[in-house]
Formats: sequence, C-alpha cells, structure tokens
Amino acid sequence: MPSTYQILAAATITMVGMNAVNVEAATINYFTDLSLFNAETSTTLIEDFEAVTPKDTPLSSFNSNGNTYTALSSNPFAPNVWIASSGYTNFGVPITTSSILTANGDEDFMIDFGAPKPVVGFDTYLNAFGLANIEIFGSGGLLDSYTIDQDPTTIGFFGIVASEPITSLRWTTVNGRAVNTGLDNIRTGTVNSANVPEPTAIGGLLITGISLLFAKRRELMIPPAS
Repeated sequence: MPSTYQILAAATITMVGMNAVNVEAATINYFTDLSLFNAETSTTLIEDFEAVTPKDTPLSSFNSNGNTYTALSSNPFAPNVWIASSGYTNFGVPITTSSILTANGDEDFMIDFGAPKPVVGFDTYLNAFGLANIEIFGSGGLLDSYTIDQDPTTIGFFGIVASEPITSLRWTTVNGRAVNTGLDNIRTGTVNSANVPEPTAIGGLLITGISLLFAKRRELMIPPAS
C-alpha cells in the first residue's frame, strides 16, 4: 500500500501538470452583454457595411477594410453573401435600420480578418427557426464553436475574448430562405491591460501553490513525537 507521502507526491505532480497545460492552452470567454464586453476590452469598429457596394446583390465573396467575406457551400441556393440595405422586414426584427451581412437563402459564410485580434464582437440577428452556430478559428485551426440563442425580435450582441488572435469566424444558421439572419457592426481589439494578469503574477501564483504542496508533504514526513 502506498504511503501518505507517496500519494501526496503523485497529487503534486498531477496538479503541476494540469496547471502547465491550462496556462499553455488557448482559452476563450464569451459575452452576450455589450456593456460587460466593453468594460473588459478596447475595440475599434472595423465594419458596419454601410459603405460596401453593391448592396442587395448576391456575391460569392467580397473584401472590405482588409477583411474577406466568403459564401460557403451549405447554402441550398447558389452560395452567396448579401449586404442587405436598411428597411428590410424579413429579418426577425420588425424592420432593419442599418446595413446587415446576410445571404440569399440559408446563411453560411466565413469572415477572414486581415489583421487578427484576440477580441471580436458584433451585433446579431436571428430568426425563430433555430440557433446560430459560430466557429472561431486561430492560426492553428478551429479554436471553439458556440451556439447563440436570443429573442429573434431583438438585436443581440456576441463578443469573443481569446488568448490568441482570432483569424476567422464562420456563421451558420437555418432557414434563412424564409427569415434572414445576419450580423453587423463588427469590432476587434484587445483586452484591457488592467484585466490581464502580469506573467510574473501568474508565475508567482504557481510557485506559491507548489510551495504550499511541498510544505504539506514535508509536514507529513515528520514522525510524530514519542
């Protein structure tokens, strides 16, 4: 039977290993509240689609402000992206008041960022037929995916804060051929410096935790007084 010392030593190795993996792995936090997102990040509006032309026209892809928007093949119609001008009544909201990235048919498109940043946020438009699925990509491939659920009669918000630059996003929804979905007002940026722990602070926390474990191990090694 292993001694208490051996069990604790094994636990120490496991915990140190888990910390190492967690520190190195990419992490992602999500926001559906714009005010909370703004409190944690510093962003710049990089696209509101108002100046993009042509509008109300199916496009296989287009480039604007250094970013590329590409239609993907799951659309049962010819794959396309479409910039809907304001005044549409076939979104979930009663009537649109700005230009929106959508599609003619079911929405399925990719956004490739010319200047990847670890923070991305945008306004969301859904319909009542299903949820929106977002895939988040980094330089090494898919980082994570997230399903958005919101009241389709309102304009929602979705924000992403990652531990590495986000190179692209994929937006996929269902039954857009009946009621459109889409996104608008794309922002990118960084996490506020005040909310990012210094590397020395992270190292200090790890060292403190390891020191406490070894102190406990030494305590268990001391034989009881006779």
